[in-house]
Amino acid sequence: RLGEGGMGTVYAAVPPIIEKKVAIKVLHPHVARQEETVARFIQEARAVNAIGHPGIIDIFGFGRFIDGRHFIIMEYLEGQQLLAYLNEHGPITGVETLRLVRLLAESLAAAHDKGVVHRDMKPENVFLLPLPDGTWPPRTKILDFGLAKLIEAEYEKTPQTRAGVTVGTPYYMSPEQCRGRDVDHRTDIYAFGVVAYKLLTGVVPFDGDDYMEILLKQ
Repeated sequence: RLGEGGMGTVYAAVPPIIEKKVAIKVLHPHVARQEETVARFIQEARAVNAIGHPGIIDIFGFGRFIDGRHFIIMEYLEGQQLLAYLNEHGPITGVETLRLVRLLAESLAAAHDKGVVHRDMKPENVFLLPLPDGTWPPRTKILDFGLAKLIEAEYEKTPQTRAGVTVGTPYYMSPEQCRGRDVDHRTDIYAFGVVAYKLLTGVVPFDGDDYMEILLKQ
């Protein structure tokens, strides 16, 4: 077991035939409750893979256990989340930030050019892979492309959507996403700006004691 997040639990595994280490994300039941929702995610994941950009994690396959849980087979990464790096080292310099965000911007742009929106861009979804000589910037991988859409699709099925149900991480959510409105690639650009702000300062521009207070500030 490698870790757990809002979308699922990630495990390291070795397929018996290929014998190359992979990561398997087992989706939480509330994420993959509807078959059509999972089908939409698979379609979007295929679109992301079709981009073939080295800065976006590769997805090798999908499946479902006998008990009904869905899983995603992805490339195994050795490094650490950007959030863990910031928690350990604090904010980074302007030059270091510029070099890092340029890599991330190229990956996001490649996805947007294909009409794919992340919807949950944040330091937890950026993975750093150190170079052998330790130079900066490390290689970067954006994780969980399209998974946020699974949650959105679930909320669209409930009357709560009209009451302003929102999906995402409030620190990085654009104003329109906070309002529960339809979003496009610009919501990723907003979140990307907040990530850059945190890289430089070590904090987010809007904070609060609870979820609603942060949404209102955004």
